[in-house]
Amino acid sequence: MYGIKVWLTDDVKDWYLLRDINDGVVHVWKKKEDALNIQKILKCKKSAITKIMSGAILDRANYKRKELDHLKYFLK
Repeated sequence: MYGIKVWLTDDVKDWYLLRDINDGVVHVWKKKEDALNIQKILKCKKSAITKIMSGAILDRANYKRKELDHLKYFLK
């Protein structure tokens, strides 16, 4: 799984993982190409693709994805 690190300043230590504005869940992608496409759209000082290793981040992202899929199923 891949994520995007974002810097809003020139400080090397001042970065964060791209998150959803509403619930704070980190955006993750299975394919590196998908993350690269989003990275091209971003308007920030600097960004980089990174591998997501944290189990907690992956668990929250997968839970959200399942919830959305479940909701789409019932809204058909």
